Amino acid sequence: MDLNEIITKLQPIGITGREAEVYVAMLKNGALSASEISKITTVSINKIYEVLQNLVKKKMCSENYLNGVKLFRCIEPKIAFKNVFSIYEQEITRKKNMYGELEENLMSLYSKEKNSKSPMDYIEVISERGRALDRYLNIQANAEKEILFFSKPPYLTTIDSNVEKIQSACNNNVKVKSIYEPDQEENAENNNNLLNFIEQYQSVGEEAKIIKELPMKLVIVDESICIFSLQDNVTFNAELTTMIVHHPILALSQKTLFEEYWSKAMTIEEYRRKFTASFLIVN
Repeated sequence: MDLNEIITKLQPIGITGREAEVYVAMLKNGALSASEISKITTVSINKIYEVLQNLVKKKMCSENYLNGVKLFRCIEPKIAFKNVFSIYEQEITRKKNMYGELEENLMSLYSKEKNSKSPMDYIEVISERGRALDRYLNIQANAEKEILFFSKPPYLTTIDSNVEKIQSACNNNVKVKSIYEPDQEENAENNNNLLNFIEQYQSVGEEAKIIKELPMKLVIVDESICIFSLQDNVTFNAELTTMIVHHPILALSQKTLFEEYWSKAMTIEEYRRKFTASFLIVN
């Protein structure tokens, strides 16, 4: 690692660029006067004393006189940075103590009426596909009673990635029900793929039906959380924006919508018979 890289990497620790440059110079050269350090670094003579005093305060260097000349010497890195971190910890403790003295006063000023939750506190909006999938899987894994799906293409997950998680939910006595929408191009291959997909989930405990069209992608968890995936009409692309709403009233209203679609949807057997019949007529 070259010296410039070392200086750069010291800065996120809380050492300024000038301090890092001066400290590294002392590491290489031993005891030096302020003017000597200024000559071998980019720090001007007008600034060098300020930088050196900061390093002394941080206990990263020492100052001593020799023959009437003040010399500065770096402290061994292992010790120096223990000193630095100790100073940081002391500062954090000091600030915590200051806050502790203010907490009661701050809380007395806090008004639940004035600071009641904003409607946006209940809502998460996620536009990045990977993060949306992670949040969905996390919520699904923590379901306690029920998961209801409007399963509408395109699907975020594959059979391999989610069937075991659905099986785990069913094994934990979580009721799982899904209404599936077929691919827009209903042909033998697409429909067989969909039926095979659904049968995998049915085999682990999911209840499933099929309907010609669903209004949106939707997941309702424990009558308290709704997860919507909506087409992005702002940027005019094919991306989906996921919205997660933590609100039981909305969840119950969406469950009513789910039950309405469930009552109209076909069982897998009914869909298979209808599809087989229509395929025979066409051929």
